[in-house]
Amino acid sequence: MAITIKEVAKRAKVAMGTVSRVINDQPGVNPKLRERVEQAIKDLNYRPNARARSFAQNSTSVISFIQSNRHLLHPFHVGVLQSVEEFCAEAGYLVLFTSYNYSRETKSSELQLPKVLQSHGVADCLILAGMNSENFVEAVEELGVPFVLLKNTYTGGEKSRPPVDMVGWDDFAGSIEATRYLLELGHRDIWFIADTSYSWYKARFEGYAQAMRDAGLEPRGQTIGLSDNLYANGYACMDMILDHGYPVTAVLAGYDDIAYGAWDALVKRGLNVPRDVSVVGYHDEDQAQFKMPGLTTERVDKFAVGRQLARMAIEKLRSPGKRLPEVVLPMTLMKRGTTRMLVREASLL
Repeated sequence: MAITIKEVAKRAKVAMGTVSRVINDQPGVNPKLRERVEQAIKDLNYRPNARARSFAQNSTSVISFIQSNRHLLHPFHVGVLQSVEEFCAEAGYLVLFTSYNYSRETKSSELQLPKVLQSHGVADCLILAGMNSENFVEAVEELGVPFVLLKNTYTGGEKSRPPVDMVGWDDFAGSIEATRYLLELGHRDIWFIADTSYSWYKARFEGYAQAMRDAGLEPRGQTIGLSDNLYANGYACMDMILDHGYPVTAVLAGYDDIAYGAWDALVKRGLNVPRDVSVVGYHDEDQAQFKMPGLTTERVDKFAVGRQLARMAIEKLRSPGKRLPEVVLPMTLMKRGTTRMLVREASLL
């Protein structure tokens, strides 16, 4: 239960009006009394109800969309936020956007939380998007604010979360589908490229590896990141594979930008995509269908992700304390111009 202004006044041994003037930074408060009130606020971990001061009673519920450790300019995250806002607007809810950057190494108790969480009552429910770690999720749980979590970019380390109050997409099944498609085209020398130290790329690699093993083939992956830039990593990894002379007729990249880097490395070596090497990406960013030839890629429906996050947040507001089963959305393989049937040279008699 949230600490009240009455409890702060009792702790500081002052009138509630004095506490109110200190909270609102009004003049005319004795410095010693101000110090006592501020200490009481700190001791009780009191968070002023900012919305109660600025909105009328029974005002529209507010859902706070917190984008962690990611740039909003990224088209995927823009699409998610846009669909959250549209869904909530139609349902009569306000969306408050906040960006938040933090280190996963910081203890949950030492995180400098965004202002939307520093004041009690600003947000009725949270959508934790972007890339989040367990320390921030633990801090939110300590506050007792209901939330839903974007699953695929959550990095919880060894601690897994129960399959509730989360929305995501099926990375594992998506990679299986893409790999099986390449196998159907006759490819056997298929490489996977992405840095599997990230949990989402690890899941994609595991799906690829499963499909390869099911076909009786050995998985081949360049899974150590050679650059923090996705395009540069794809380029460097493809360059290394070619330098070593490894056989390769197809590449499954863990992200579209990685695929573009690998594609350009192949072209610089005089190889044609898809005649010599087929390339498949992941995510289906907006430019994937316009680059010539269009990139074959696994689509993550960012708008469906946003709608499901919004729907779940609203349902949690309508059913306080209820834990909702996670939603895992399917992938869609978009077949475009960077893949083709493998043409083997006929043997000479």
